[in-house]
Amino acid sequence: MPYKASKEKLIAQILDLDYVKSFQKAEIALQAEKGLFEQQKKMKELQKEAVLYQKIGKKQAFRETSSAAQNIHEALKNEPLVEDYLLKMQPVDALLQYVTGEIERKVNEFLER
Repeated sequence: MPYKASKEKLIAQILDLDYVKSFQKAEIALQAEKGLFEQQKKMKELQKEAVLYQKIGKKQAFRETSSAAQNIHEALKNEPLVEDYLLKMQPVDALLQYVTGEIERKVNEFLER
């Protein structure tokens, strides 16, 4: 099966999973609440920045961005829409990590031959 067709089939299968559909609904509900969604988005950006700062050894920047992300997390953690979104995101994230890992493993096996 050609690459594009395989990719489209995999995407369709993933999108058809009940827990992916449930996550998508939670995401839409969160996006409808602009303030919550923007805060959640900002928290994710700060977390990514913190990881980058940690990797490159920028300790002060890491502490500052981590602290800012944690402050947003504390403010949002009791919001029902955010809780639902984060809870439903976990299995989807795990699935994507698994699929990505499997693709990487298969490519590496192919390249080793």
